[in-house]
Amino acid sequence: MKRRPPITLSASKYSRRAFTLIELMIVIVIILILLGLIIPAIGSVRLRAQQAQVRAEIGNLEASITAFKADFGMDPPSGIILYESGSASWDQRSKGLIRQLWPQYNFSLSCDINGDGDTSDTILLNAGECLVFFLGGVYEKTSDGKFRVYGFSKNPARPFLNPGHALGDPGYSAGDGLSATNSGRQGPFFEFDISRFVDTDGDNAPEYLDSFPSQQVPYVYLSSYGGRGYRSGEYNTILTDIYRLGDPATTPPTSDPPYKPKSFQIISPGADYQLGTGGNYTPGKNLPGNRSVEADNITNFVSGSLQ
Repeated sequence: MKRRPPITLSASKYSRRAFTLIELMIVIVIILILLGLIIPAIGSVRLRAQQAQVRAEIGNLEASITAFKADFGMDPPSGIILYESGSASWDQRSKGLIRQLWPQYNFSLSCDINGDGDTSDTILLNAGECLVFFLGGVYEKTSDGKFRVYGFSKNPARPFLNPGHALGDPGYSAGDGLSATNSGRQGPFFEFDISRFVDTDGDNAPEYLDSFPSQQVPYVYLSSYGGRGYRSGEYNTILTDIYRLGDPATTPPTSDPPYKPKSFQIISPGADYQLGTGGNYTPGKNLPGNRSVEADNITNFVSGSLQ
């Protein structure tokens, strides 16, 4: 019986095996290149979806402010001082705003506005805190560390009665319509996600974050007081200026006309958690380098982000 000679691979077959390995390496490189192109594209799509979500929420905030105005006759102020003690001397501007909103407000009675169990606090609400207070109502920080808002009492003389500490409020009676379920109360006007309440300045007054993951800087709300004018004292600790129509290269603050001159501005810091200085802005014109962090800001006067 004849034995077959051992099979010997030709040089071309050796070469073919080596070429297959090279092909595999080329495929791997191509895949890596494609991933390098696809992953940023996926990130860009995700960013646009997140921006759209925030823009939709700003639209809901606008609708809530409209509902508030329908009930109270004016947009919420964006800066005010509230005094819990009935013996306190209210500053004339804050007192005037409360009288516009609640003409029958009884300034002589004490009230626990922030639900901390006493009526001795003076509460300075900034531009972000006003958005929460006037759309959410009186509030408290509960034992689980979360802020909760309860709307306003329908007692026209005592709208700031707090259901969280109702029984401890001087002058409280069952007829005041207080309950932890908001029964018989006015508001909240906006459905806040309590997991996004923060207190960035540590004054026990909540602010509200947008829905970007790990957001750190809350929404800013600035009122024009029905066209009477934006107040620099309410934004110069947050922004250098409100947003105005004009050359972005101009250093803020400027005297150019503001966006939303007869209503209000709502501003989200966007995905980079930075508000920037504010100031002049014209669609289609690049922001200068020192204001580049504002490019992803989302507002109620531009569709999408600023740039």
